[in-house]
Amino acid sequence: MELRITPQITVSNAVYNAQQQTNQLATLQQEASTGITIQQPSDNPIGAMQVLADQTQNSQLSTYQQNVSDAQAKLNSSVSTLNQVSNLLTQAKDLALQGSNTTNTPTAYLALGSQVNSILNEVVQLANTQQNGEYLYGGTASTQTTPFTVNGQGQVVYNGASQGLNEPIGQGQNVQTLYAGNQVFQSTQRGTTVYAGTTGAAAGSGTDSATGSGTLLVTHTSTTYAAGSGVQPGTNSAAGDTILGPAGTHTLTLADTSGTGSSGTVQLDNGPTVKFTNTDTNLQVQGPNGEMVYLNTTAIAAGFSGKVAITSNGALSTDNGLSSVPISYSGNQVVANSQTGAVTNVNSTNITQTGTDQLSYTGTYDVFQILSTLRDTLNNTTLSSGQQASAVSQTLQELDRVNTSVLNTVGQQSASLQNLQGLSQHIQDLQLQTNQQIGNIQNADITQVVIGLQQQQNLLQATLYSASHILSLSLMDFLH
Repeated sequence: MELRITPQITVSNAVYNAQQQTNQLATLQQEASTGITIQQPSDNPIGAMQVLADQTQNSQLSTYQQNVSDAQAKLNSSVSTLNQVSNLLTQAKDLALQGSNTTNTPTAYLALGSQVNSILNEVVQLANTQQNGEYLYGGTASTQTTPFTVNGQGQVVYNGASQGLNEPIGQGQNVQTLYAGNQVFQSTQRGTTVYAGTTGAAAGSGTDSATGSGTLLVTHTSTTYAAGSGVQPGTNSAAGDTILGPAGTHTLTLADTSGTGSSGTVQLDNGPTVKFTNTDTNLQVQGPNGEMVYLNTTAIAAGFSGKVAITSNGALSTDNGLSSVPISYSGNQVVANSQTGAVTNVNSTNITQTGTDQLSYTGTYDVFQILSTLRDTLNNTTLSSGQQASAVSQTLQELDRVNTSVLNTVGQQSASLQNLQGLSQHIQDLQLQTNQQIGNIQNADITQVVIGLQQQQNLLQATLYSASHILSLSLMDFLH
C-alpha cells in the first residue's frame, strides 16, 4: 500500500519535535538556574542513589562534628576547672608549710586555718561546676543532682553517679566528657597508717578500713606486781597509772631501809627515788619520762630489796572510749570504731604508756578531707606549738598526692582533647570529600549547559521554520 504524507502528519511531527526540544530546553534552563543536573531521581537513578547515600553520610558526619564540638567544650571547661583546683591545693600546701613552723603563735595558726577553710569552700564550688546545665563531675547523673554537698557534720558528700558519661564521636568511637566526681576528687591509694604519739603503738599487719585521720586512745585498766615484795596497787592506780606493758616492761626498784618494811625507797624504771612508809596507800611514783604509778606500801616484806616486775593492762579505742578492746601486746589487734564500723589494725607489742595517738590513714584522704584536716589541725589550739607543727607537717604528703590525682585527670582530658582535635579535622576532610562527590554527580557544568541551551534554541527555531515552510507550500509550488 502506498503511504502518503499528509499535511496532518507533517503538523503532528512538527509539534512533537517542537515539544521535545521545548522540554529539553526547559530542562537545561532549570539546570542553569539551580546548578543541579538531577532534578528528580528518574533523571539519573544510579546517580540519585549515590547522592542520597553521600548526603546521609554527610548528615551523620555533621552530627559527629557537633558531638566533637560539645565534647571539646566540656573537656576544655573541665581542664580549666581542675587546674584551678590544683592551684588551690598548691596554695593550701604553702599554708601547711607555714603552719609546720614551731614559732607560730595561736593567732597565726587560726589565721592560716581561716585561709584553708576559704580554699575548701572554693574547691567545693569548683567541684560543682556546670557546662550548659550539666555538672562536669556528676557522671551519668550530671543533670539530676548537685554532685557535692556538705552534710550536718561538715563533711563533703558525693551524690553523683559512679560512672562517667561517654559521648559518641564516630562510628564505634566514644569519649568520656562528664567524669564521676568521686573518682576525680575522692580517689585513694592506701598506704601504711602513721601513728603520731608517745604510747608506742604502731601500724599492725592487717589492712585498715578507716580513712582520713583518727585517734587511738590508749588507756590503763589495772596494774599488778610480782609476788614477794608486798607492794600493791594504790587507791588511784586504776585511773591514774600511765604505764602499760606485759611483765618486765616496767620495773620497780624497792629498798626496805628499815629492815622491817616500815620505810624505804622506791624507783620506777630508774626514775627519781621516792621515799615510802608503811602508811602510804596511794604513793605517787614517777618514772624518767613522766610515766606514773600509784602504790600501796603498807605491806612491804621486811628486808626486801630488789627489782619488782610490773604487769600493766590497758585498752585501745578509736571512738574516744565509746568502745574498746583489751591490749594483748601482740603484732596485730583489730580495733573497730563503734560509730562507723571502720577498722584499725594496731601493733600493740611496744605499747608502754597511756595517751592519745593521732592516726593518719595515708593515701585515704580525698581532696576535701585533707583540706578539712589541715584546717582543723591549724585551728586546734589545745595542741602545743610543737604538736601542732608536727600534725600540720603530716598533711603535706597527702596534699601532694591528691593534687597529683587531680592533675592525672587533667592529663587524661588533655589527651582526649588532642585526639578530638585530630578527629575534628578528619571529619572536616571527609565532609569535603563527600561534598565533592555529590557535586561531581549532580552539579551542572554551566559551560555545557549554555552550549546545550544554544543548540536546543537553534534546533527549536529550525524545527519551527521547517514546519512553517512546509505548511506554506501550495499547488502552484508543485505545478511550477
